[in-house]
Parts: sequence; structure tokens; C-alpha cells
Amino acid sequence: MATATQTGTQAVATGKKAGTRWAYFIIGLAVLGLFYILPVPAGMKPAAMRTLGVMATTVFWWLTETLPIPVTALMVPLMLHFTGILSLDKSVAQSFGDSFVPFLIGVLALSVAFTMSGLSKRITYLLLALSGTKVSRVIGIYFLVSFVISMFVTDVAVVAMMLPIVVGLLQSVDAKPGESNLGRGLMMAIMFGSTLGGICTPSGVASNVITMSFLTKNAKIGVSFLDWVAIATPIFVAVGIIAWWLILKIFPPEIKELPYGKDMIHKELKGMGSWSIEEITTMVVFLLAVVLWLTSSWNGLPIAFVSLLILGLLSMPGVGVFKKWSDVEKRLEWGALMLVVGGFALGLAASQSGLAQWVAQHALKPMTILPRPLQPLAVTLLVAVDSLGFSSFTAAASVNVPFIIAYAQQNALPVLSMALAAGFAASTHFILVTESPSFVLPYAYGYFSFKDLFKIGVILTIVSAGAIAIGLVLAGMPAGVPLH
Repeated sequence: MATATQTGTQAVATGKKAGTRWAYFIIGLAVLGLFYILPVPAGMKPAAMRTLGVMATTVFWWLTETLPIPVTALMVPLMLHFTGILSLDKSVAQSFGDSFVPFLIGVLALSVAFTMSGLSKRITYLLLALSGTKVSRVIGIYFLVSFVISMFVTDVAVVAMMLPIVVGLLQSVDAKPGESNLGRGLMMAIMFGSTLGGICTPSGVASNVITMSFLTKNAKIGVSFLDWVAIATPIFVAVGIIAWWLILKIFPPEIKELPYGKDMIHKELKGMGSWSIEEITTMVVFLLAVVLWLTSSWNGLPIAFVSLLILGLLSMPGVGVFKKWSDVEKRLEWGALMLVVGGFALGLAASQSGLAQWVAQHALKPMTILPRPLQPLAVTLLVAVDSLGFSSFTAAASVNVPFIIAYAQQNALPVLSMALAAGFAASTHFILVTESPSFVLPYAYGYFSFKDLFKIGVILTIVSAGAIAIGLVLAGMPAGVPLH
């Protein structure tokens, strides 16, 4: 009887949820229709007004998760075609056909290979063997491991591979979820570490891919892999050190030393045995990709070419990790790819319809009174605030970067600097758990609350904004490329 009642209750709840989502879907369509009948503001083209409607509907569906977020992204080309803004052929060709799409596929495939081969676990344990038993250092090592791996593997994948190791350690010292500051500290270490490390390279987070693509398309500015690393790494190493310090100060661990030494880590490593062929192959391919990416301005190889090469090498008979296509198909984060494609389409429409230019002339006009050195700070704070509702760094970049590029172009501001400020800021809003899947995964284990993240996240978001602004102003630039 209890089971039947429970089933009935679940069915009612599911029905209510479906009803709510249907209501959100209809509201979204109504919003789209509203932008057809509203008067067009002075200086704005009708196509720009309709584009604003598509963007408003897309953001509303993203915020309410009316449809799965990647599905909403794929609705963008349909809405653009239906409203007459961009033909489906054009939006698909310039979004799915963007060279950054195969680049992202290779990066995601590398993440899959790290997990499938067991290389991620081995590297993690090898680095943790250096940490000793002092808790502050352990938290620092977990932060560092997450930071470094995430520079070349997507942040969500890094968090997913680190979580079992963190949970195992916490359980071994009987750290209680919701009570232990050690638990809060370790979870936030992998969460912040993976996010901040990911911003340091184009391959770390998808919002970086979005930013690079818009710079190429909308501003005709190319940024090489090495350029990006040289600009971003000093900034986010500095933010990372501050983040580690904040974790220890705001959530001081209840113990100073772990009750065991390095023996547990060495035992785990011994249990893994010698390096497998798949691990060796993955490591060789990874190192080759890093070298080719970092020297792309010298070797002349597009970063997308290197990514496709990764996929081929990881599938080589007898030595590759991928024995059959289903190995990749089942594990690749296709949703992240679809979200990037939808973001490309939104940015393309904003630029070609004149919406980005209009927003730059009107909505962002008050920012023009600020002196140049404060412009990056204004951009980072603006993006941090308007990104609060997004559940994806990629979505935040998709909406903000095209407008900031147009604003910089119209006001003779350094376009690269301003675009990077917006792109970096899209991945450095740490206030709400819902802002990224890499926050949601650790939160699910119950070691920290919404309030805990808010307490440290507000400070870290402001620190990040300041560091980004200062870093971009000071960057003369390490890569030898002017912030034009």
C-alpha cells in the first residue's frame, strides 16, 4: 500500500513538473511573439528587435530549464530561421561548421581517454603522494592537481575524476557531510581549482572556445593557443593562490594532520600495477597535443587539426584507448558541444542583425565615461552580475562576448582586452551552485551548502574581477601581442 501511495505521489509530482515546463515553454514562445509587436526603439533595425526576442526566449528557457539546456541551444537556429533573421543553412554552416567545433571534439575526447585509460587516477595519486599529512598542504595539492589537469581536460571531467578520491579520503577520516570544514575545503579545492585552471587554456572550458571564435568572426582577431596561455595563466594562478588562502581562512579544517601518512596513497598506486598500453598512449598523445598547440604559431597547424589528430591517435589499433566508436559516443559530452554550437548561432545573429551594435551604442553607453584602465573591471563586474542566472559558463559567454566586442569597436577601446575580460568573467562567477555542472557535482555530496558557496563565492568573484582587470591592463603583453 505504501509503495502504491509513493508511486502515486511521484506521478503527481512528475505531472506538476511537466505542467510547469509546458507553461514555461508557452511563455517563451509568447516572449518571442511579443518582440514582433513591440515598437522598435530608435536606431534599432527590426531584425535586431527579433534577435533580441530569440535571445530573451533562449535565456528564459535556459534559466528555467524548460528543455534540456543543449536542446534549447539547438532551438536557436530554428528560431532564427522562423523569424527570418538567418536562414537555417547559414546559421548551421557558420555554427556547426565553425573550426572550433572539431577543436572541442578533440578536447572532449582527450577527457574521455584520461578517464577510460585510468591515467587521470594514476596522475592524481602520483601528485597526492607529494602532499604529506598536513591538511592545509593536502587541500593545496588537491587544488593544484585539479588546476593543472583542467588546463587541458574539461573542468567537469576533472571534477568527476577527483570526486571519488576526495570522498574516499573524507570517509577515511570520518568527515561528516554538512559538518566538516575539511569536507567543505576539499570539495571547494577541486571545484575552484578545476574552474580556474580551465580558463588558462583554450581547451579548459567551452566558454574560452566561444570567446576565441567571436574574436575571429566579429573582430578578425586571431589568438593562438600560446597567446591565450601567456595572458590568462598569470591572472588565474594569482586568483588560485588567493582562493586556496580563502578556503583555509573561511573554512578552517577541524584537524591539522591526517591520521595516516603517504602509505595509503602508495598502496593505491601499487594496486594499480604497472602502466598499461592505453595509459602510455594517452600520455604520449596528450603531451604531443600540448606541444603542437603551444607551438601552433610556429608550426602552422590549426588547433582544430591537432584535435582531430588526437581522435585518430587515440583510436590506433592495438595501442589506442578507443577500440570502437561506442567508446567515444557514450562518454563524450555532446551536450557541451551542442551548447557551443547554439552559442555560435546566437552571437552570429546578434552581430549580423545589428543588435550587438545597438546594445553597444545604447545599453552600454554609460560605461564610456570610465577611464580606459577601469574598462576591463567594468566589463568583468557587469558579466559577473548578469551571469548569475546562467547554469553554464558557455551560455554566459555566448550572450555577453558579442556585445562587448561591438562596444569596444565603437568606442575605440582595445577589442582583445575587452573580449577577454568578458570571456574570463563568464567563467568566474562563483556565487550560486547552479552556475556550473562542476559546482553541482560536488554539492550533491552534501559537504557544503548554498550558503557556504555564497559566503566564499562573492569574495572570490570580486577578487577574480579585480585580478582580470589588473592583469589585462598590465599585460603588455607576455605573448608579445598588443591588446588591440
